[in-house]
Amino acid sequence: MPDFALVALDGAYHASVGALTDSFILARDRIEQVFAGSGPMRMETRLRILSLDGGPIRMSDGRRLEVDGAISSVDDHAFIWLPAFRVMGIPALEERLARSHELLPWLQRQADGGAVIGASGASALILMAAGLTRDVAVPIARALQPVARALFPRHRAEERLGLADHGDLLIANGMANDLSLIVRVMERTLSPDVGRWLTSIMGLDREEEHLLASDPLVARAQIWLEQRFTGGIGIQELAEALSTSQPTLVRRFRKALGMSPKSYIQHLRLQAATRMLEKSNRSIDRIAELVGFSDSRLFRTMFRQQTGMTATQWREASQARRR
Repeated sequence: MPDFALVALDGAYHASVGALTDSFILARDRIEQVFAGSGPMRMETRLRILSLDGGPIRMSDGRRLEVDGAISSVDDHAFIWLPAFRVMGIPALEERLARSHELLPWLQRQADGGAVIGASGASALILMAAGLTRDVAVPIARALQPVARALFPRHRAEERLGLADHGDLLIANGMANDLSLIVRVMERTLSPDVGRWLTSIMGLDREEEHLLASDPLVARAQIWLEQRFTGGIGIQELAEALSTSQPTLVRRFRKALGMSPKSYIQHLRLQAATRMLEKSNRSIDRIAELVGFSDSRLFRTMFRQQTGMTATQWREASQARRR
Protein backbone atom coordinates (compact mmCIF):
# COMPACT_ATOMS: atom_id res chain seq x y z
CA MET A 1 0.00 0.00 0.00
CA PRO A 2 1.48 3.43 -0.93
CA ASP A 3 2.78 5.42 2.04
CA PHE A 4 3.48 9.08 2.68
CA ALA A 5 7.10 10.15 2.28
CA LEU A 6 8.82 13.20 3.74
CA VAL A 7 12.03 13.86 1.83
CA ALA A 8 14.31 15.60 4.31
CA LEU A 9 17.00 17.83 2.80
CA ASP A 10 19.88 19.45 4.66
CA GLY A 11 18.82 22.78 6.14
CA ALA A 12 15.17 21.77 6.46
CA TYR A 13 13.13 23.92 8.82
CA HIS A 14 11.59 22.21 11.85
CA ALA A 15 8.23 23.90 11.30
CA SER A 16 7.96 22.70 7.72
CA VAL A 17 8.93 19.13 8.64
CA GLY A 18 6.50 19.22 11.56
CA ALA A 19 3.66 20.44 9.34
CA LEU A 20 3.43 16.92 7.92
CA THR A 21 4.62 14.81 10.85
CA ASP A 22 2.22 16.43 13.34
CA SER A 23 -0.69 16.49 10.87
CA PHE A 24 -0.13 12.82 10.13
CA ILE A 25 -0.25 11.93 13.83
CA LEU A 26 -3.48 13.88 14.27
CA ALA A 27 -5.04 12.25 11.19
CA ARG A 28 -3.99 8.77 12.30
CA ASP A 29 -5.41 9.30 15.80
CA ARG A 30 -8.63 10.64 14.32
CA ILE A 31 -9.13 7.69 11.96
CA GLU A 32 -8.38 5.13 14.66
CA GLN A 33 -10.76 6.90 17.05
CA VAL A 34 -13.61 6.92 14.52
CA PHE A 35 -13.25 3.20 13.86
CA ALA A 36 -12.53 2.21 17.47
CA GLY A 37 -16.08 0.89 17.91
CA SER A 38 -15.35 -1.90 15.44
CA GLY A 39 -12.34 -3.20 17.38
CA PRO A 40 -8.65 -2.21 17.36
CA MET A 41 -7.56 -0.79 14.02
CA ARG A 42 -4.30 0.71 12.86
CA MET A 43 -4.15 3.04 9.89
CA GLU A 44 -2.27 1.16 7.20
CA THR A 45 -0.79 4.25 5.55
CA ARG A 46 2.61 4.99 7.06
CA LEU A 47 4.76 8.11 7.07
CA ARG A 48 8.40 7.49 6.18
CA ILE A 49 11.11 10.12 6.53
CA LEU A 50 13.68 9.71 3.77
CA SER A 51 16.95 11.34 2.80
CA LEU A 52 18.89 11.15 -0.44
CA ASP A 53 21.37 8.56 0.88
CA GLY A 54 19.55 7.12 3.89
CA GLY A 55 21.77 8.96 6.37
CA PRO A 56 20.73 11.61 8.90
CA ILE A 57 20.40 15.21 7.77
CA ARG A 58 21.25 18.50 9.42
CA MET A 59 18.26 20.68 10.17
CA SER A 60 18.32 24.46 9.79
CA ASP A 61 19.73 24.88 13.31
CA GLY A 62 22.38 22.19 12.87
CA ARG A 63 20.58 19.45 14.79
CA ARG A 64 20.56 15.95 13.35
CA LEU A 65 17.40 14.33 12.08
CA GLU A 66 17.45 10.55 11.84
CA VAL A 67 15.55 9.11 8.87
CA ASP A 68 13.90 5.82 7.96
CA GLY A 69 15.86 5.20 4.78
CA ALA A 70 16.86 6.47 1.36
CA ILE A 71 14.69 7.39 -1.58
CA SER A 72 14.17 4.35 -3.76
CA SER A 73 13.07 4.01 -7.36
CA VAL A 74 11.13 0.88 -6.37
CA ASP A 75 8.79 2.34 -3.74
CA ASP A 76 5.60 4.11 -4.78
CA HIS A 77 4.11 6.78 -2.55
CA ALA A 78 0.66 8.30 -2.23
CA PHE A 79 2.08 11.66 -1.12
CA ILE A 80 5.58 13.17 -1.11
CA TRP A 81 6.41 16.24 0.97
CA LEU A 82 9.44 18.45 0.34
CA PRO A 83 9.68 20.81 3.33
CA ALA A 84 11.12 24.29 3.13
CA PHE A 85 14.87 24.53 3.70
CA ARG A 86 17.46 27.20 4.42
CA VAL A 87 18.94 28.89 1.36
CA MET A 88 22.49 30.20 1.65
CA GLY A 89 22.70 32.05 -1.67
CA ILE A 90 22.66 31.16 -5.36
CA PRO A 91 26.03 29.30 -5.47
CA ALA A 92 25.01 27.05 -2.57
CA LEU A 93 21.65 26.34 -4.17
CA GLU A 94 23.28 25.53 -7.51
CA GLU A 95 25.55 23.09 -5.72
CA ARG A 96 22.55 21.50 -4.00
CA LEU A 97 20.73 21.06 -7.31
CA ALA A 98 23.85 19.53 -8.85
CA ARG A 99 23.90 16.99 -5.99
CA SER A 100 20.23 16.13 -6.59
CA HIS A 101 20.90 13.94 -9.63
CA GLU A 102 19.04 11.02 -7.99
CA LEU A 103 16.23 13.07 -6.44
CA LEU A 104 15.05 14.83 -9.61
CA PRO A 105 14.37 11.72 -11.75
CA TRP A 106 12.90 9.99 -8.67
CA LEU A 107 10.38 12.82 -8.30
CA GLN A 108 9.55 12.59 -11.99
CA ARG A 109 8.89 8.85 -11.68
CA GLN A 110 6.74 9.34 -8.61
CA ALA A 111 4.70 12.01 -10.40
CA ASP A 112 4.27 9.73 -13.41
CA GLY A 113 3.08 7.01 -11.03
CA GLY A 114 0.29 9.20 -9.68
CA ALA A 115 1.81 10.47 -6.44
CA VAL A 116 0.61 13.77 -5.02
CA ILE A 117 3.66 15.99 -4.49
CA GLY A 118 3.82 18.98 -2.18
CA ALA A 119 6.64 21.47 -1.64
CA SER A 120 7.26 24.54 0.46
CA GLY A 121 9.56 27.53 0.16
CA ALA A 122 12.86 26.81 -1.56
CA SER A 123 11.78 23.23 -2.29
CA ALA A 124 9.65 24.68 -5.09
CA LEU A 125 12.96 25.25 -6.86
CA ILE A 126 13.58 21.49 -6.63
CA LEU A 127 10.30 20.93 -8.47
CA MET A 128 11.37 23.47 -11.10
CA ALA A 129 14.65 21.64 -11.60
CA ALA A 130 12.77 18.35 -11.93
CA GLY A 131 10.65 19.80 -14.73
CA LEU A 132 7.38 19.38 -12.82
CA THR A 133 6.28 23.02 -12.91
CA ARG A 134 6.24 23.78 -16.62
CA ASP A 135 3.30 26.01 -17.59
CA VAL A 136 2.02 26.37 -14.02
CA ALA A 137 2.22 29.22 -11.52
CA VAL A 138 4.78 28.64 -8.79
CA PRO A 139 4.40 30.59 -5.52
CA ILE A 140 7.78 32.09 -4.64
CA ALA A 141 8.19 34.41 -1.66
CA ARG A 142 9.67 37.84 -2.29
CA ALA A 143 12.97 36.95 -0.62
CA LEU A 144 13.48 34.03 -3.00
CA GLN A 145 12.41 35.82 -6.18
CA PRO A 146 15.97 36.84 -7.21
CA VAL A 147 17.16 33.25 -6.79
CA ALA A 148 14.23 31.82 -8.75
CA ARG A 149 14.63 34.31 -11.60
CA ALA A 150 18.38 33.73 -11.82
CA LEU A 151 18.12 29.93 -11.96
CA PHE A 152 14.77 29.46 -13.71
CA PRO A 153 14.03 32.59 -15.77
CA ARG A 154 11.38 30.86 -17.92
CA HIS A 155 9.25 29.64 -15.03
CA ARG A 156 6.23 31.55 -13.68
CA ALA A 157 7.40 32.58 -10.22
CA GLU A 158 4.42 34.32 -8.60
CA GLU A 159 5.21 36.60 -5.66
CA ARG A 160 1.61 37.30 -4.62
CA LEU A 161 0.48 33.68 -4.65
CA GLY A 162 0.68 31.96 -1.26
CA LEU A 163 -0.53 28.49 -2.24
CA ALA A 164 -0.97 26.89 -5.65
CA ASP A 165 -3.07 23.75 -6.05
CA HIS A 166 -2.54 22.05 -9.39
CA GLY A 167 -4.25 18.79 -8.49
CA ASP A 168 -1.42 16.34 -7.92
CA LEU A 169 1.08 19.17 -7.43
CA LEU A 170 0.70 21.59 -4.50
CA ILE A 171 3.17 24.35 -3.69
CA ALA A 172 3.32 26.77 -0.74
CA ASN A 173 5.45 29.90 -0.85
CA GLY A 174 6.62 29.28 2.72
CA MET A 175 5.89 27.83 6.12
CA ALA A 176 2.90 30.09 6.80
CA ASN A 177 0.94 28.13 4.19
CA ASP A 178 2.27 24.64 4.92
CA LEU A 179 -0.61 23.50 7.14
CA SER A 180 -3.25 24.62 4.65
CA LEU A 181 -1.46 22.63 1.95
CA ILE A 182 -1.19 19.53 4.13
CA VAL A 183 -4.89 19.71 5.02
CA ARG A 184 -5.79 19.73 1.32
CA VAL A 185 -3.63 16.66 0.81
CA MET A 186 -5.27 14.87 3.74
CA GLU A 187 -8.69 15.67 2.28
CA ARG A 188 -7.62 14.23 -1.05
CA THR A 189 -5.68 11.15 0.05
CA LEU A 190 -7.45 10.16 3.28
CA SER A 191 -10.93 11.72 3.46
CA PRO A 192 -12.73 15.10 3.44
CA ASP A 193 -13.94 14.61 7.02
CA VAL A 194 -10.37 14.05 8.25
CA GLY A 195 -9.30 17.21 6.43
CA ARG A 196 -12.14 19.19 7.97
CA TRP A 197 -11.33 17.87 11.44
CA LEU A 198 -7.68 18.88 11.01
CA THR A 199 -8.80 22.34 9.94
CA SER A 200 -10.83 22.64 13.11
CA ILE A 201 -8.26 21.32 15.57
CA MET A 202 -5.46 23.40 14.02
CA GLY A 203 -7.48 26.58 14.28
CA LEU A 204 -7.19 27.33 10.59
CA ASP A 205 -10.84 28.45 10.48
CA ARG A 206 -11.09 27.66 6.79
CA GLU A 207 -14.55 27.84 5.26
CA GLU A 208 -15.98 24.42 4.39
CA GLU A 209 -19.09 25.47 2.50
CA HIS A 210 -18.48 22.82 -0.15
CA LEU A 211 -18.59 20.10 2.53
CA LEU A 212 -21.14 21.30 5.09
CA ALA A 213 -24.76 22.36 4.67
CA SER A 214 -25.61 26.04 4.95
CA ASP A 215 -28.27 25.20 7.54
CA PRO A 216 -26.34 25.33 10.86
CA LEU A 217 -28.47 22.59 12.42
CA VAL A 218 -27.77 20.23 9.53
CA ALA A 219 -24.07 21.17 9.51
CA ARG A 220 -23.85 20.25 13.20
CA ALA A 221 -25.66 16.99 12.45
CA GLN A 222 -23.17 16.18 9.68
CA ILE A 223 -20.22 16.67 12.02
CA TRP A 224 -21.92 14.61 14.76
CA LEU A 225 -22.59 11.75 12.34
CA GLU A 226 -19.08 11.84 10.86
CA GLN A 227 -17.72 11.24 14.36
CA ARG A 228 -19.98 8.23 15.04
CA PHE A 229 -21.09 6.64 11.76
CA THR A 230 -19.30 3.36 12.40
CA GLY A 231 -21.46 2.59 15.44
CA GLY A 232 -25.11 1.99 16.01
CA ILE A 233 -26.78 5.39 15.63
CA GLY A 234 -30.40 6.25 16.33
CA ILE A 235 -31.90 9.34 14.69
CA GLN A 236 -33.71 10.14 17.92
CA GLU A 237 -30.35 10.10 19.71
CA LEU A 238 -29.00 12.54 17.13
CA ALA A 239 -32.02 14.83 17.52
CA GLU A 240 -31.61 14.87 21.29
CA ALA A 241 -27.90 15.66 20.97
CA LEU A 242 -28.82 18.69 18.85
CA SER A 243 -31.71 19.75 21.12
CA THR A 244 -34.33 19.43 18.40
CA SER A 245 -37.18 17.08 17.51
CA GLN A 246 -36.73 14.15 15.17
CA PRO A 247 -39.33 15.40 12.62
CA THR A 248 -37.68 18.85 12.50
CA LEU A 249 -34.24 17.31 12.05
CA VAL A 250 -35.36 14.98 9.25
CA ARG A 251 -37.27 17.74 7.46
CA ARG A 252 -34.37 20.22 7.54
CA PHE A 253 -31.86 17.50 6.66
CA ARG A 254 -33.82 16.50 3.57
CA LYS A 255 -34.23 20.13 2.53
CA ALA A 256 -30.49 20.90 2.89
CA LEU A 257 -28.95 17.69 1.53
CA GLY A 258 -31.71 15.95 -0.41
CA MET A 259 -31.51 12.83 1.75
CA SER A 260 -32.50 11.60 5.20
CA PRO A 261 -30.04 11.34 8.12
CA LYS A 262 -30.21 7.55 7.77
CA SER A 263 -29.23 7.76 4.09
CA TYR A 264 -26.40 10.13 5.01
CA ILE A 265 -25.06 7.57 7.49
CA GLN A 266 -25.02 4.93 4.75
CA HIS A 267 -23.31 7.45 2.45
CA LEU A 268 -20.55 7.97 5.04
CA ARG A 269 -20.14 4.23 5.53
CA LEU A 270 -19.87 3.50 1.83
CA GLN A 271 -17.53 6.46 1.30
CA ALA A 272 -15.23 5.10 4.02
CA ALA A 273 -15.47 1.61 2.53
CA THR A 274 -14.39 2.80 -0.94
CA ARG A 275 -11.30 4.46 0.57
CA MET A 276 -10.41 1.28 2.45
CA LEU A 277 -10.85 -0.80 -0.69
CA GLU A 278 -8.51 1.55 -2.54
CA LYS A 279 -5.92 2.06 0.18
CA SER A 280 -5.78 -1.17 2.22
CA ASN A 281 -5.55 -4.92 1.81
CA ARG A 282 -8.25 -5.70 4.37
CA SER A 283 -10.85 -8.29 3.45
CA ILE A 284 -14.23 -7.06 2.25
CA ASP A 285 -15.96 -8.62 5.25
CA ARG A 286 -13.59 -6.81 7.63
CA ILE A 287 -14.14 -3.49 5.83
CA ALA A 288 -17.90 -3.95 6.10
CA GLU A 289 -17.55 -4.51 9.84
CA LEU A 290 -15.22 -1.54 10.34
CA VAL A 291 -17.50 0.96 8.62
CA GLY A 292 -20.56 -0.13 10.59
CA PHE A 293 -22.32 -2.95 8.70
CA SER A 294 -23.21 -5.92 10.89
CA ASP A 295 -24.18 -7.93 7.78
CA SER A 296 -21.52 -8.13 5.05
CA ARG A 297 -24.12 -9.36 2.54
CA LEU A 298 -26.11 -6.16 3.04
CA PHE A 299 -22.91 -4.16 2.58
CA ARG A 300 -22.12 -5.92 -0.69
CA THR A 301 -25.65 -5.34 -1.97
CA MET A 302 -25.68 -1.65 -1.04
CA PHE A 303 -22.20 -1.12 -2.43
CA ARG A 304 -23.21 -2.48 -5.80
CA GLN A 305 -26.42 -0.44 -5.82
CA GLN A 306 -24.51 2.77 -5.10
CA THR A 307 -21.46 2.27 -7.34
CA GLY A 308 -22.60 -0.10 -10.07
CA MET A 309 -19.68 -2.40 -9.17
CA THR A 310 -19.01 -5.12 -6.67
CA ALA A 311 -16.54 -4.28 -3.93
CA THR A 312 -14.02 -6.62 -5.56
CA GLN A 313 -14.42 -4.93 -8.92
CA TRP A 314 -13.95 -1.51 -7.30
CA ARG A 315 -10.70 -2.62 -5.68
CA GLU A 316 -9.40 -4.14 -8.90
CA ALA A 317 -10.25 -0.98 -10.87
CA SER A 318 -8.46 1.17 -8.29
CA GLN A 319 -5.36 -1.01 -8.47
CA ALA A 320 -5.41 -0.85 -12.28
CA ARG A 321 -5.50 2.97 -12.20
CA ARG A 322 -2.35 3.03 -10.06
CA ARG A 323 -0.35 0.87 -12.46
